[in-house]
Amino acid sequence: MSVSLLNLAASVVVTGVREEDLRDTRWSGYPFGGFIFFDRNTGSLAELRALTDRLRARYDLAPILAIDQEGGRVMRLREGVAPMPCAAEIGGDAELAERIGTRCASDLRRAGCNLDFAPVVDLAVDPKNVVIGDRSFGSDPHVVAGSARAFARGLEGGGVVATYKHFPGHGATAIDSHHALPIISLDEGTLRSRDLVPFAAVASSARAMMTAHVVVTALDPGVPATLSSRILTTLLRGELGFDGVCFTDCLQMQAVASEYGSVEGAWRALRAGADALTVSHDPTLAVAIAQRVARAVEEGELAPERLHEAAGRLERLRALLQPPLPI
Repeated sequence: MSVSLLNLAASVVVTGVREEDLRDTRWSGYPFGGFIFFDRNTGSLAELRALTDRLRARYDLAPILAIDQEGGRVMRLREGVAPMPCAAEIGGDAELAERIGTRCASDLRRAGCNLDFAPVVDLAVDPKNVVIGDRSFGSDPHVVAGSARAFARGLEGGGVVATYKHFPGHGATAIDSHHALPIISLDEGTLRSRDLVPFAAVASSARAMMTAHVVVTALDPGVPATLSSRILTTLLRGELGFDGVCFTDCLQMQAVASEYGSVEGAWRALRAGADALTVSHDPTLAVAIAQRVARAVEEGELAPERLHEAAGRLERLRALLQPPLPI
């Protein structure tokens, strides 16, 4: 396996990292495309900034430094930043959504982050849904599209890339994909007139989008969206016109890990049309994924053009990332 191929494969992986991981030489030589931060990294804004500075110093081209900073219960960074309401409290107030997005961008850039895995574009349509719930702006697809677009406009106006999630929609199921594989059995007409509407509204201008680990039977029965070329390539790229970076949701989530395995699921997601393979908690697993992607190319399972396309999209995005602001 050539070093250049392995490095290219690593460049499409985004991984979580702990302080102790920085001393682990098993992965330190891999040029990952980016890193994602959680509560374990964010005791304070200053502490996260020290970590992002260390990671940025390793690269000639700044890596993606990502975080889930949605507001409400999903705020990985809380100390030293402005409080943010959940999306349900913002609802259809697009002006408020944009102001909050702008303020969030300022906080994240002071922490050294350059990409936010937000806003949520899923609809609040299943009252038993616990994974989305108040993370959604509401049940009306046009309201959700307007508020999500406004929040993203605030983020990006402040120099932070917004990532719309979770395509093609996680709101119509009570199953949490962290723990099991949800199946959405809605008819295609309902999907197109409701769940897909906010994604369609933002797709052509979005710089980044994240997949959902859900099976949507009307679109591709039996295959999770993250691994489905019908959903990621034919629908998202072809029909909706999305040309940004497609991130997978975390490949350690049980919806993928228990059904396919994180490593096997990763290269299959790349083959289906995803660009960035997200591994939230384990850099050694991220190494295994990079090695498996490279082997998939060598063994003819994955077209080299698909890997180059994904790496190219990530490189173009990284070239546009903004530097941190002073604390």
